Amino acid sequence: MNFKKNIQHAPLAILIIALGYSIYTISTTNITLGNKHYWGVFWVLASIVATVFNAKIGKIVTFITLFLGAFNLIAFTPVIEFYSFGFSLNKVGLDLKVQPFSLWTFLLFIIINIRPITRGLKSTFSD
Repeated sequence: MNFKKNIQHAPLAILIIALGYSIYTISTTNITLGNKHYWGVFWVLASIVATVFNAKIGKIVTFITLFLGAFNLIAFTPVIEFYSFGFSLNKVGLDLKVQPFSLWTFLLFIIINIRPITRGLKSTFSD
């Protein structure tokens, strides 16, 4: 087995485990899923399908999935915990909401895939 090739799928595996935990939790407690959870399931399934068919597209879809989760647009855990940064008055303003679990998984993804990310950025912004 190629360790470098398999470690690149660790963030996606973490998301699958988190969703499995969420499904277990909602089936054994009175916690229910919200729209953010359903979108999280959709994006993780899209990441899995994209990874199976094309690894590069799978990385891009996983990147988007983790980005959306890190900024509290989708959720993977049963209880949505987030921190809000910014300024708002009467719930109107500029707040940046960050989910710690998704942010740490997103940072792990970036650390694991730093070389392909820098190559992609160089090819995008070079002449």
